[in-house]
Amino acid sequence: MEQLRQIVGALQIADVAAQVALNLRTDFADFHDFKPGDHQHKTLTTALDQLVTWSTALDTLRPASSSAAA
Repeated sequence: MEQLRQIVGALQIADVAAQVALNLRTDFADFHDFKPGDHQHKTLTTALDQLVTWSTALDTLRPASSSAAA
């Protein structure tokens, strides 16, 4: 994964560094029902914060859509 991030960075593609790693044994009850650990909330919040930061920063580079111009 880290090698891919280096390649993406070299291509100047925005990436989100934080990641939420789920474990089938610890984050799913009976390997079926999703029961994430308490630590996952903080990790997910960090990842989403980074995503919002990038999307806000890149918003100025997006062309205006025809509906926004009207």
